[in-house]
Amino acid sequence: MGRRRTARGSGRRRTRRVGGGLAALLLGLLVTGCAAFDTDDDVRRAREIADELYPGELEVVGARILFPETTGSEVTLSVAGDPDAAVRLRVDAAKDHCDGGPSCKDALRKAVDRARLEAGHLRAMREAFDGCGHPVLASEERLTAPWIEVRVTDETVDDVLARVGACAQRWVTARAEQDLEVASRSVSVNFAAPGTAEDLPAAKSALPTVLRLTHGPRLAALAQKSYYVATYPVGGDAEHTVDVASAGLRIVSPLKERQAFSRQVDASVLPALRAKYPDAVTSGGAGLGVWRLEPGTVRRMRGYVLFCERPPAEGKRCNGDLAALVTSDPKGRDAEVVRVLTDIRDERGVLRLPPQ
Repeated sequence: MGRRRTARGSGRRRTRRVGGGLAALLLGLLVTGCAAFDTDDDVRRAREIADELYPGELEVVGARILFPETTGSEVTLSVAGDPDAAVRLRVDAAKDHCDGGPSCKDALRKAVDRARLEAGHLRAMREAFDGCGHPVLASEERLTAPWIEVRVTDETVDDVLARVGACAQRWVTARAEQDLEVASRSVSVNFAAPGTAEDLPAAKSALPTVLRLTHGPRLAALAQKSYYVATYPVGGDAEHTVDVASAGLRIVSPLKERQAFSRQVDASVLPALRAKYPDAVTSGGAGLGVWRLEPGTVRRMRGYVLFCERPPAEGKRCNGDLAALVTSDPKGRDAEVVRVLTDIRDERGVLRLPPQ
């Protein structure tokens, strides 16, 4: 008992020392005026460079410290005549350094070019989907996956994928015309439920469009509920043809829902597995893998459940020597085994599963 109390007391003292050390470090940074807590000098330097290279064209609209670095800031500027563009420049006035070029002037020129190209990509996306009757609600920062509002049911899923696929074709074509390097083998579109836009957080209306549509709280709010992701293969031909017929649809859910799905699908599939493998145990975490909706329906999903023919010796965890390709409903119920795969790992034990 005495040793146990000593250990606890020692742990508390170590925690206090660590916490005290961190507090002392933060206090020291504040006392010494470390730039990590002040963007003023970096903003001032960014304005100087902008006024010299682009007089009257760039305006600072925001700045943030580059924590955990001890100096430097990311300064964001708007572009006169282009309400969509946002120039992001990482500046360290104390070191007279800017990321992205041999000098701050070179870095700013590249940042402006990048911002204008990005704005063009954003306009291509919005014109494509807005023109199809599906206004863009948001996009992740790289502008490769727009969010739109769509209602998907068993009766409408094929029609929705076809209509959105036509929008995606317009988007891919316009994007390729602007910059052939952005052409990819597939594109994805996120489907939010109708009415979602009404409750989404919004950035300040005066900010460039690219900042408003990639606003962090807005994206976080969209991901708080389950949503669909449609993925369309894109051909390597000159027209960058979007293969609507081969589109895939999957559900993305918050972590708690995926964990609940994992537990339910394991419990649901075990009786079928034990009909052939009486001592089978699952590895758990199936819901954290990729599960796709069966073509033509939103009521059945398909994915892999890893399992062991019998529990590992000495209480070790089952990592999965076998894999069952399984279908279930979106809650993990009514699971059915399509087939069992036995050769699923290479000589190093790395998992190798074929497409579903």
